[in-house]
Amino acid sequence: MDKIHKNFEGDIEKEQKLIVPEFVDLTLLDYGEEGLAKQISEAEDLSYIPKEILETADFDTTFKWPEKLPEGFIPEKIMEEGKNPGLGIYKLHEQGITGRGVTVAIIDFRISETHSEFKDNIISNKDYDLSEEDDLTEISMHGPSVASLLVGKNCGVAPEAKLFYACKSELDDAYMGQAKALYDMIEYNKTHDEKIRIVSVSKGDMGSEEIPGLKEWHEAKKEAHKSGIIVIDSNYFGNHSMNGGGAKEDKEDFDNYNEAIFQKSRYESILKEFSLMDEKSKKYKIYKNYIDNTTNNNQIIVPSDYRTMASRKGDKEYVYNAKGGLSWAIPYYAGVFALALQVNPDLTNERFLEIVKETAGKTKKGLKVINPEGIIKEVKKMVEEEK
Repeated sequence: MDKIHKNFEGDIEKEQKLIVPEFVDLTLLDYGEEGLAKQISEAEDLSYIPKEILETADFDTTFKWPEKLPEGFIPEKIMEEGKNPGLGIYKLHEQGITGRGVTVAIIDFRISETHSEFKDNIISNKDYDLSEEDDLTEISMHGPSVASLLVGKNCGVAPEAKLFYACKSELDDAYMGQAKALYDMIEYNKTHDEKIRIVSVSKGDMGSEEIPGLKEWHEAKKEAHKSGIIVIDSNYFGNHSMNGGGAKEDKEDFDNYNEAIFQKSRYESILKEFSLMDEKSKKYKIYKNYIDNTTNNNQIIVPSDYRTMASRKGDKEYVYNAKGGLSWAIPYYAGVFALALQVNPDLTNERFLEIVKETAGKTKKGLKVINPEGIIKEVKKMVEEEK
């Protein structure tokens, strides 16, 4: 039995157990979430639970933790450290490379434009092709997250970039709304000096063009490209060998990065079982089946895991996600591109992609990781050579 199980005694099969999903979402309790999340919220003592379990939970700043927690598990510290984009981004900000003078756009779900993370960045916040069934008062969990990861003043890669935000429907594929938003951005650029350069869309467009609006979305992307707007979505990531990933600790060190938790090649299955029911015995056991089949080493990891971002629950609230996805990696990448465009406004998508691949860091495991500092160094060199 390994160290994490050293306090286990007794017959686990005779105990009443809770089956814990791969990750526990503690942010949904206000929607009547039952089971483990509810019991954690009501527990008086969680100190006997291995901190490794709680470190994989999604939680926000409204969640009330009991006083007794596992040794070394400090939710406030995790929440604060998760705000750091890592990989030298804060160092670039200190040099004045913050996305200033660059306008980016996001097509996603409803946000509160008064959230402290991005309220000063928004230059437009419009609805596009919403359904009659859309709740016009409900803030999504997704929109505030992607906005803060791109331009957030604490969480964002490009905290001084201007943001054109397009709200699409949550009730269907919303491709028609995306297309209308993109055409609107093309028109916007015709009458504004500070043009939209990048559009972050945390979604792909796979499937038949029989899907309503998908053909129009494909055409809109072509027109956007012709006009000089770069659309970054999951198709872009797939076409250029980008993927998610993250570092649980010390986000500045390439060697701490692993491929995305959501990748099946990394976790074939994780089943964690332990008892919260018997407070007297305080017994637990973890069953873990970890498969480390490293992803394609030609792919470049862009941070998506172990991140803190703006929460839908209030204008000063945050949420921590241990398990991210391409939805979080896409605005990160878009933010790095915005920093590069601040240094060189004439930078093309093709040249940026070349620089991303040329400068990628490498872990001891052979995984490639995006290197924002290396990218900016190369872009500066490019500017100097062109003088």
